[in-house]
Amino acid sequence: MSFVLWKPCYCIGDSKIDAQHRKLVSILNFLHDRILEACSKKLVDRILMELVCYAEEHFQDEESLMEKIRYPALEHHRQEHERLLVEVFAFKKKFDHGLATKMELLHFLRDWLINHVINEDLEIKKYL
Repeated sequence: MSFVLWKPCYCIGDSKIDAQHRKLVSILNFLHDRILEACSKKLVDRILMELVCYAEEHFQDEESLMEKIRYPALEHHRQEHERLLVEVFAFKKKFDHGLATKMELLHFLRDWLINHVINEDLEIKKYL
């Protein structure tokens, strides 16, 4: 069973953005499966960086969409994206120093992703 189940209610109504959200969930589920297999910290780092790089690309695409539709909370959303990346790198630092476990990292990432989609991204749906 997947660690994070994609639900149709997470869709904002833009096929590209929705596909990117599903891909982020897929990467997170892949990380979960590798952690359950007791993978190395090096592999966790590599998958985490893949997730972060993909999230950065996604954030750029999402912000471009918001510009296109003249989303009124664009600047707030941009700041939220920056904050999210800072949080991930701060948590990664804790993980690197042995202050967080692989499972704590996984739960942090799940909450980080799903909370952002539900609390921020779904607002975009109203303007599409």
